[in-house]
Amino acid sequence: MQNLVTFEKALKENYLPVWRNQLGIEPSALFSKIKKVPLVSDKIVAAAPVGLSGGFGFGAEGLNTPASGNVKFERFATNSKDMYVNVTISAKAVTLTGSGGAMANALDTEVKGAYDTAKWNVGRSLFGNGTGVLTTTSAVSPAGNVITVADTKYVKEGLIIDIWTTGDIITSTPQKSGRRITAVDRVNGTITIDGSATTLDAGFITVQNSFTREITGLGAIFDNNVTSLYGVTKASNPYLYPVVVDGNGDIDDGTITKTLRRAKNEKNSDVDMLLCGDEAYDNYVNYLRTNNIRVEERSKTITGGFKSITFLFGNKEVDIVNESFVPEDEMWGIESGAVEFHAKEWNFAELQGGGIFNLMEGKSVYRALLVNFGDLICTNPGGCVRIHNCA
Repeated sequence: MQNLVTFEKALKENYLPVWRNQLGIEPSALFSKIKKVPLVSDKIVAAAPVGLSGGFGFGAEGLNTPASGNVKFERFATNSKDMYVNVTISAKAVTLTGSGGAMANALDTEVKGAYDTAKWNVGRSLFGNGTGVLTTTSAVSPAGNVITVADTKYVKEGLIIDIWTTGDIITSTPQKSGRRITAVDRVNGTITIDGSATTLDAGFITVQNSFTREITGLGAIFDNNVTSLYGVTKASNPYLYPVVVDGNGDIDDGTITKTLRRAKNEKNSDVDMLLCGDEAYDNYVNYLRTNNIRVEERSKTITGGFKSITFLFGNKEVDIVNESFVPEDEMWGIESGAVEFHAKEWNFAELQGGGIFNLMEGKSVYRALLVNFGDLICTNPGGCVRIHNCA
């Protein structure tokens, strides 16, 4: 069908290059600043230096010089994660969109929807712990389709989810799979799903088919319930634990300075980015205003057009940014040069015999599947900082 060929050409030549460029920047201020490394293998490996070299010592004339002692390196390894998003066009649209304008409008709508979905999920997963758990749920009884959730930050209307029971592992079967969220009540902390929820046990929800398959986000560094990081056991290697400070319900420049100093002195880390949950960011802005410090004078634009508040630590500028997927009252600090996202470029999955569109079974809809593979890795996780209880 000629229209379908035209749709395909437009997607590949006009939309895909823009998609690749924007999705490497727009998901978050964090993503715009960290290194992007081309993925060359399913296994992503990094050499992480631990502490100092041992080859130094004071001495005296005629005595032995110091024994050699190279820097100790730990081998970090993680496997790339699969990322998929659909671009769908109805058979009716393919048949009836004869003019260039009508075709462009149909494509714009579908590509924008797919892009927003990919952008939101990639951005969210950068701060997750790799399990893919969006939030926990309360039991549903009697039958209904409204579910009480612990947090609505990580759910959105339109998302297709799986609903699991507390304690489930990847080999378990979800209570409900492939259910779409039709409404989110952020005031009362509930979501509505399509179809009846029947009687559900307390548990948790994930994006469809994503349980334990998400990017190894920064949350894996800060979550002590994650016992192994990049193939290395945390308990046996305490250098993996980040610097953690209690803000005692508030945040100020003194607390930030002390935290960054600890990261530098204890973990050889030059933190240059502080990622703030919503309440922590708002509380810090209020602190600046209370102390007659104009936020506008300390703000600048960083890569990707994001706004940051400049914080001076020693001879270094630290960017303080609002990242809504960080827990509300926390600040997470990273050295951006130590964080890398290894990935391929987004591409359409080519069907056998050519073409990117496939008529979905049982539906009058053509689907083009965008695919990428990659993962996030930090070469100095212990040099990250977490200030909690900031508000």
